[in-house]
Amino acid sequence: MPGSWELQGFDAPIYTDVSYPFPVNPPFVPTNYNPVGAYVHNFSVPDEWQGMDVFLDFEGVESAFYCWVNGQMVGYSEDSRLPARFNITPYLRQGQNRLAVKVFRYSDGSYLEDQDYWKFSGIERSVFLQARPHFRMNDFSLQAPLVNHYQDGKFSLDVFLKGARAKGSVEVKVLDNHGNVILRHTHRTKNASDTLFTIRQIIPAVKPWSAEIPTTYQLVINTFDRKGVVLESIVHHFGFRSVEMSNGMLLVNGRAIKFKGVNRHEHDAHHGRTITIEDMLRDIQLMKQANINAVRTSHYPNRPEWYDLCTKYGLYLVGEANLESHGMENSPHPTLADNPDWAEAFRQRMERMVLRDRNETSVIVWSLGNESGYGPLFEQNYYLAKQLDPTRPVQYEGGGYEGKSDIYCPMYGRIWALRRHVNQRDPRPLILCEYAHAMGNSVGNLKDYWNLIEKYDQLQGGFIWDWVDQVFARQDSTGHDIWAYGGDMGYVGVENDSNFCANGLVDAYRVPHPHYWEVKRVYQNIEFSPVPFTNNQIRITNKFDFKTLEGYGLRWDLKRDGKIVTQGVLDLPAIRAHDAGVVTVPFDHEYTVPGEYLLTLRAVTLHEMPFLPTGFEIANGQWKLPKVAPGAQLGQGPEHSGRRCPELKTSRNNELVVTGDDFRAVFSRQSGDLTALEYQGKGMCKRGPRPNFWRGLTDNDVANGTQERCGIWQHAADSMQLVRFESERRDSQVVVRAIYDMPRHASQLELSYAFSPDGALHVDMHFMPGSKALPEIPRLGMSMVLPEEFENMTWYGRGPHESYADRKESALVDIYSQTVWQQYHPYVRAQETANKTDVRWVELRNTAGEGIRVEGQELLNVSAWNFPQSDLEYVPAKKARRHGGSVTRKDMVWLNIDHRHMGVGGDNTWGAQVHPEYTITPQEWQYSYIIRPLKKL
Repeated sequence: MPGSWELQGFDAPIYTDVSYPFPVNPPFVPTNYNPVGAYVHNFSVPDEWQGMDVFLDFEGVESAFYCWVNGQMVGYSEDSRLPARFNITPYLRQGQNRLAVKVFRYSDGSYLEDQDYWKFSGIERSVFLQARPHFRMNDFSLQAPLVNHYQDGKFSLDVFLKGARAKGSVEVKVLDNHGNVILRHTHRTKNASDTLFTIRQIIPAVKPWSAEIPTTYQLVINTFDRKGVVLESIVHHFGFRSVEMSNGMLLVNGRAIKFKGVNRHEHDAHHGRTITIEDMLRDIQLMKQANINAVRTSHYPNRPEWYDLCTKYGLYLVGEANLESHGMENSPHPTLADNPDWAEAFRQRMERMVLRDRNETSVIVWSLGNESGYGPLFEQNYYLAKQLDPTRPVQYEGGGYEGKSDIYCPMYGRIWALRRHVNQRDPRPLILCEYAHAMGNSVGNLKDYWNLIEKYDQLQGGFIWDWVDQVFARQDSTGHDIWAYGGDMGYVGVENDSNFCANGLVDAYRVPHPHYWEVKRVYQNIEFSPVPFTNNQIRITNKFDFKTLEGYGLRWDLKRDGKIVTQGVLDLPAIRAHDAGVVTVPFDHEYTVPGEYLLTLRAVTLHEMPFLPTGFEIANGQWKLPKVAPGAQLGQGPEHSGRRCPELKTSRNNELVVTGDDFRAVFSRQSGDLTALEYQGKGMCKRGPRPNFWRGLTDNDVANGTQERCGIWQHAADSMQLVRFESERRDSQVVVRAIYDMPRHASQLELSYAFSPDGALHVDMHFMPGSKALPEIPRLGMSMVLPEEFENMTWYGRGPHESYADRKESALVDIYSQTVWQQYHPYVRAQETANKTDVRWVELRNTAGEGIRVEGQELLNVSAWNFPQSDLEYVPAKKARRHGGSVTRKDMVWLNIDHRHMGVGGDNTWGAQVHPEYTITPQEWQYSYIIRPLKKL
């Protein structure tokens, strides 16, 4: 404890997205299945606590509980995400005391806690005792906006006292971040009714707080008895900052900021909802390193320490009430928000959150809850929040355009919906409360969203769903490490919603998924672009809202065909926020050596910043130089003079054999397949190149019906019929052609293999559709299988992480080297992985350096695995729950050499298809590549 009993061997956790884990009949919950957890603990009270009020605090108990001390009922509480505090002074006795707690898995409060998350039970946050003097600061309300053109701070403090007595005193101090006292006030109490005093003071020339520059001050409240002895001291960190709605925009400190946000559940790979301070710090570190500046506390108040850490290190928070009744949507009455019987429960959840968190600088927006329909109870909570705290905007997505919300905050608005919002000036900004559903191999076309967001001031960003996979570290039946999802953790009569709980940018151990890097790139705050009609000038745009670029440096390099030509380091000028400047990079762009010249720019920290070490890269950019020396062509190979022309012959098995000085290739006359390829007597393939039109379905593919819509392509290569197989000697080459009918597709495919004297194999694939209407093609290319020994992969293209047509901004072009096994990313559910876009060439070698090099006659998509594609095939969870961690290495290297590979999508994972510009239309396609032998190093 703290913890969930389902993760400690009692009962089983349940994962549902929308539906309740019990029959819908509010406010009633099951009586035949409602486990109860009994907690008993003995404790003693320190002697020095005599004469003080002793409080028992529960910071989070799911879903409801009764509490006894020494056999006497202390109270009852529900609302799993806010604290329950009991004054237990009357129930205490000297020596040992006995605490008993009875926790119910389900209560009527469960109807308001139907978040898309695991359903646990137990005491999930800290439990502690605290003793406080009878005379004490009972509560305070702090407001610290900026005034006078955002130069000065308006310090406004209300202090609520309890147990006031004559001649007691309270001291209030404000200290800056150097420990200097900038405000001091003493209030002397006169009598028992003296329970409130206020301070209103303008503090000149304060340093504003923002997520970029989180300057904080300390509020210290000391209480003294009549003799001047300190009774209690309370410290609170805060910042001076203003939040306003103006001209249809949300302003922080007078500026319309962009929310580069994520949604964040509290989750640990072993302990579920029970997380540590270390977990929180790791989250903030990774968010800062990915240029994330905002978090929505989806969908409930978080541990209180989170808010203080976000104030200290700088993250904007949307504080969300623990109010979600999503499961009502399929009931005869799809919301509780118009039912007056639930008004008090609605009110308490909003009021208690605001009162708990109103002093937290990091909270800049309140959210009424999530996915609970709409009705008057939400409107009442809107006005309640405004009454309790008029300094912050209030949002809720459930009311759509017409509902009470200061921000239009839709879920998963498509790009066309964003365009519609800014088609004319709107009274409210659009900030997506959820978008870019990061389930599995996802987060495609994020750059397209942000191209639009950055164009219009009323589009102020959004919050990706979501931050961390809500899965558990387990092992499969063979001992492989896997991520367990819905259905893997036991069964208690409720159908789990499979892996829909795995939508994170990072896994449950906080290891980034490949799409994390895309978010970092798209969210970056420094942008580079070439200045037209100049040789070596670049425009640098500062997208920060408040920071200058002072403290950042520019590392640049110029490479020819992936190899350094020249490089250097510059200090970035102190360009102001939302401004741009021009820098000259000192290189000579006129080169006579043929090749592809790429300029790469990296903005790095010049000194250590919170969570960012010195030299940390926060932004990058890359482009080809405008003038490239002549003769630079993809696939340009060596001369082969002096070598004899390859020969053709027929083997005893009626196979076609092509031989040269140092190579041998064998074709099947029955299938037209290249069945063997040898260089210097060494076999290079277990299976030659074959057409491939399919991929292991991503989670988005499964959800949008790719299997049903495009399934005709899954076994297209297997159903082809060879109609003509021919060979000829042409000039110095031998050319083998195989022509296939594709009767299911009313199409034809031609494969051409041209062998040069040096052993180079020129492969050409020509797809020719007929008149039949065909769906988009997931992949258009060829795959071959090599022996496992060729596991060392080097490529010149985008990397080092995987990239796809709609997700490649973060993958820069360079020469990279990894093993084939390192290409594989074990998504929670096994699926398509490892693709590299814009590949000029790829090499696969054994430890001796032997192998092959594949060069594109144009840019290729390339991936390599130590297993067949069938290991990534989709199997419905009802048949078998497949896991990325269960995929094992086989004695093979599967190499995909693709002309096109469609994007991964990610607008949502319940029907949104890959954007058309990133799909493959079944039109006539033709592409070529060259396979060359590699000799020992």
